[in-house]
Amino acid sequence: MFEGLKVVVGLISFIMVYRTITGNCNKYLAFAICAIWLRFFLSAFHTITYPSLVAGFSINALGSIGVAGLGLLLIPTSAFLLKKYFPFFLFCLCIAISGFVNMKIPGTINVLVKWCYFMVLASSLVVSIRLQGQNTTLKKLLVAFTMPVTLQVLSFALGQAKATETDGSASYIGGYNHEAAFSMVIVSFIFVIGLINRGTLSFRTALFSLSLFLLILVNYRTSILTIIPIAAAFYFTLAEQRLKPSQKAPVMMVVAVILCFVFIALSVSMRERFSDIGLLLGNLDLMLKAPIYFSDSERDIMSARVYIWSQYIDAFRNAELLNQLLGFGPDSWKGRFNLYAHNTFVSYLYEYGILGLVSFIFVCVTILINALKLLDKKLSKIIALSFVGFLAMNMATMPLWNIEGLIFFSILNAVLIGYKKKPKYCKHSLGKKELLYAN
Repeated sequence: MFEGLKVVVGLISFIMVYRTITGNCNKYLAFAICAIWLRFFLSAFHTITYPSLVAGFSINALGSIGVAGLGLLLIPTSAFLLKKYFPFFLFCLCIAISGFVNMKIPGTINVLVKWCYFMVLASSLVVSIRLQGQNTTLKKLLVAFTMPVTLQVLSFALGQAKATETDGSASYIGGYNHEAAFSMVIVSFIFVIGLINRGTLSFRTALFSLSLFLLILVNYRTSILTIIPIAAAFYFTLAEQRLKPSQKAPVMMVVAVILCFVFIALSVSMRERFSDIGLLLGNLDLMLKAPIYFSDSERDIMSARVYIWSQYIDAFRNAELLNQLLGFGPDSWKGRFNLYAHNTFVSYLYEYGILGLVSFIFVCVTILINALKLLDKKLSKIIALSFVGFLAMNMATMPLWNIEGLIFFSILNAVLIGYKKKPKYCKHSLGKKELLYAN
């Protein structure tokens, strides 16, 4: 029954996407909307699209490759040459070097295609933001999320849950495959709503609040932690905009107290899900402990994440100097460990070595600095807090390993890069000279 609902919702969302992109929509935004919608549509039918089909590639993988290739042809070359992309190119260079030195060619191609997907999606949104503005771009982009959000609401209404935890709790993820990837879909949805200007989207606050509830239903604790700073920034800004200067201090204190009570209530109601985090914070030295010395109780901390991290760190620590510098190559964990690292930083240390990890940290620091330097302080606060939350998520899972995580990352960076200043356009110019940035 639910599979049939997926087909119906997919067709309706396709019609909505078609009407959006054939309206007042530039071709770059149309590309981004179609790319994101296609990913969500294919992932909904994971029993068909996930298994290998041609030359070891799944339908999902072929879709991502197609989007990356089409984006390279459609988007002006100048859009990829912005100075703010330099840290990303440096990181990709470290991935390529690590892959070729370790002869991990298939893994290298796989990872670089994912980052190419990120680049084309971010660049298309950057161009759209500079053509039609951030608000118009993000409002139209919401249509791409129609299918997963609708399916999640239906899964909750029909009791279509996925049992994922030993404590008996369940995840409502609309029939998608895994709560980690689906949680990033809802996080992206929340982020986009939060950046749309007040008064330009009907029921904006109600929609934002509903999306927070949907994220809780996903029941993936790392994504819940990620969204806390975004939610706090949204409600604080919302209250601040409606107050006179003389009212701000007392009312904002009340808002802060209410948010604290809400956070405490969530913490109590989900205390079993978050108890391991406090245990880890009190025993950070466990990550440096050799895995063979872990007790049975220590192996269970944070769903065995700490034990998994120790395996990767121990392998890195006992590696040769060349591997410590350049890592063991992209996707090299598949030949040695049963599970991926569940920590972006630990995984990058193992796969890309010290140079790769440092280059990724350079990417993160650059994004945070650029966010804090934005002249629009409201936007600066939202992007900076959102990115800090996203980094926190990377400490316990690997959103950048999934296309869904890269979609969020591309939207965040597109808003950040696209904001800088008005583009200098040649009058009536189209094609590759549309972008003449003074970057």
